[in-house]
Order: sequence, then C-alpha cells, then structure tokens
Amino acid sequence: MITSRVADRVHDELRRRIVAGELAPGDRIDPTDLAASLGVSRTPVREAILRLDAEGLVERRPYRGVVVSAVDYAAAEDIAALRISLESPAARTAVPRLVPADLEQMRAAHEAFRTAARRRDADRSFGDLNREFHLVLYRRAGSPGLVRVIQDLSIRSEHIRVHFSMRGGPAVEEHEAILRACEAGDVTAAVEATRRHILAVLYRVMPPGYQIPAGSVLDSALRST
Repeated sequence: MITSRVADRVHDELRRRIVAGELAPGDRIDPTDLAASLGVSRTPVREAILRLDAEGLVERRPYRGVVVSAVDYAAAEDIAALRISLESPAARTAVPRLVPADLEQMRAAHEAFRTAARRRDADRSFGDLNREFHLVLYRRAGSPGLVRVIQDLSIRSEHIRVHFSMRGGPAVEEHEAILRACEAGDVTAAVEATRRHILAVLYRVMPPGYQIPAGSVLDSALRST
C-alpha cells in the first residue's frame, strides 16, 4: 500500500513535468537518477513509468531506455475526423430519443465534471468523466457497435490529450452547450456543439497556428456532417 502511494506521487510528479514542458519529447528518464532525486526506491519509479507508458506519455527505445513520447499530430487529426464523422450522426439520432432520466444522468455527469475541473488533479479524472457525459447521449442512438467504436476513439484521443493540461479549459462550457441543446431537443444545436467540442480539443493539442488542411479527411468530415 505504501509503495503504491509512493508510485502515485512519482507518477503525478513525472506527469506534471511532462505536461508543463519541463520534460520535452525525446528527453530520457533515468529511473535510478529519478529515484535518487525524489528520495524513493526504484520500485515505485518503475511502477510509475509503467503507468505513464500505458498512458502514452513515455516509451521505451532501443539503446536509450525510457524517453518522453512525442505527440502524434497526424493521429490527433485523424481521430478528430473519425469522431466528428461518427459522433455527429450519433447525436443527431439520439437527441430526439432522450427521456428525462437520460437528461438527469447527463446533468449529474456534467456537475461531476465541473467539480473535477476545479481540482488540481483535474487531468486525472478528465477522460472518465468526459466519456461518461457523452456516452449517456450516444447510447440513445440505439447502436451498441457504434458506441463501442466512439468509446475506443475517445480513449485513443485521451492518449494524445494526456500530454496537455485540460484544467481551466473550455470543456465545461462546451458540455453546457451540448446539455442545453439536448434539454431543448434541438438536434442541430446538439450536433454543432458536439463538433465544436471535438475541434476545441484538437486545436488545444495541435501546434500554435494550426489550420485544418483544405481537402484533408478532417476537412471532408466537417463538410459532410
């Protein structure tokens, strides 16, 4: 139990350094040096590194050991295109089918998300609470297979988004826009708010000045939905 708590502390500190840019993509992480600098044994450091590897924040390279992962910008754009192509029709189909119990679940998930966004560990809980909010809506589309694909894409998106802090971002307001549209039964507004939400996350992880390439898959997805 004590080792797990120490591993949590090491994980959170390494994650903070990566998200803050103190450790840049390609920087090597030496477990022995890290353990010495933090005053802990190598066991919790190894556990923390395994968790960061699973999250996509670090990777193991031949002859170099553990290094900070680079952001795959092409994958981020492709995932956004797929999400827009799938989540737009899911929202369009689901909104007219929502019942009061669904809206209550969405409100509860949104309030939990809003509360978590104020905490220092907001990034840790962002993914799970974000998916919970959206999946209440998408399940009403009546296509379990579609929901599974959307959920998988959301998790893949999280592996990219985890490089960046979402604390203090616009996600709470974006969820509110989706929720208001759902409560009003406004299909068009719900689809548009969903698209804006996906794009906002993409712009936040892409390099400064990023513009959607004309004629790209993402550009086509936006035009077709």
